[in-house]
Amino acid sequence: MSYRPRKHKKRFRCGHRGFGQYCHCCADRQKKRQTQQRQRRQQRQQWQQTFANDPIDLTRLPKKIVLKARSILSALSQGQGFWTVLGKRLSFNRQLIRIPVTYRYRLLCRTVGDKVVPLKLLSHEAYNRVARNKTGL
Repeated sequence: MSYRPRKHKKRFRCGHRGFGQYCHCCADRQKKRQTQQRQRRQQRQQWQQTFANDPIDLTRLPKKIVLKARSILSALSQGQGFWTVLGKRLSFNRQLIRIPVTYRYRLLCRTVGDKVVPLKLLSHEAYNRVARNKTGL
């Protein structure tokens, strides 16, 4: 291997020094960043595609709440009773059922015959407005 004296090393625009046509350190970082961005984009697209299967709109909610709501919705669609997921009927309209998803979110459902049909996933502020005004959806 031949020896290259120090004075022939280049200084690249990024500030690194080397003998090549470009900075390999920065090129590797750029490749890694691009693959990470591509993976994140694919994961985001896969996550967005899962919303097509939901019976109600869950798009603008945090991931934890979406996953919990989906587990409750799947339990209801499998025929479990709403009381198994801690659901209760509203006092002013016995056809409406509220199911707590988390501390701050409620799933509002309606009974149609023997089935429980989900209507909306509400924050507790929006749910309080519905319960206080005693208006059904």
